[in-house]
Amino acid sequence: MNSNPFRDAALAAAQRGWFVFPLEPGRKVPATLRIRGHDGTVRTWPQYATTDIDRVRRWWSRHHRYNIAVATGPSNLHVIDIDSHTNDLDVDTNLYPPTFTITTPRGRHLYYAAPITPRLRNTVGLLADDVDTRGDGGYVVTAGSATPHGEYRIVQDLPVADLPTWLIDAFAPAPPPLPTTTPALPEAYIAAIVTDEAARVAAAQHHSRNGTLFRAAFNLGRLVAAGALQESRARTALATAAAHHIGRHGFTRTELDRTLTNGLAYGARHPRPLNLARPPDQQP
Repeated sequence: MNSNPFRDAALAAAQRGWFVFPLEPGRKVPATLRIRGHDGTVRTWPQYATTDIDRVRRWWSRHHRYNIAVATGPSNLHVIDIDSHTNDLDVDTNLYPPTFTITTPRGRHLYYAAPITPRLRNTVGLLADDVDTRGDGGYVVTAGSATPHGEYRIVQDLPVADLPTWLIDAFAPAPPPLPTTTPALPEAYIAAIVTDEAARVAAAQHHSRNGTLFRAAFNLGRLVAAGALQESRARTALATAAAHHIGRHGFTRTELDRTLTNGLAYGARHPRPLNLARPPDQQP
């Protein structure tokens, strides 16, 4: 069989158990395959993405330069797509544990195992302007592909790690609302939480500041939703902590406000049960 690096890359992905399908050569859009179902209707990529090795070989024998896509939902993957506007591609391992990673022409794709439940869909700019995610209903261009802007290559061939819990919490559907009456928490305890979250934001490195700010806002937003903290207090504390990042490595006030607002909003969907938030000396 003639050598074909595109086919070989597609086969390697399928052999990992990932559902693959062809993209147009040099592009990131699904190839026109005109596959029809038993009812005669034309199928789309969510219907024909496959792990079938023979089918993958046939597809890439038709056009040896098809790019390769992985359908994230059926592959039980949730991929973090980080764009980089600089040459710094460091990833904060406190936010994103080491995992199978691909370099892209604009950044990196971090592959994580999606939870069985809840099923997580795609997000755009939720964590930061330059961070998207792909889950149910999405796909990513994977290793072995190439566009006019560059190539997609494996840079860390590690086992796929579980998606971090803080991201599952952020993206999961909102639970039923808590009862309207909730126990009060000591002011000193709330103040300590706010101070700790603000300190993490202030100390964040430039490559992790957006994720750190989002996670801090998410955590405080949960307390706001539980009635233990005023939103204005949470917003002021985190905005003040993040203010010194403005103007550094392209960080703007607009980006700060957007990340903070998104984090608080997602935290509001997940009120923190106050019986789990009591100080250690009050635990049963």
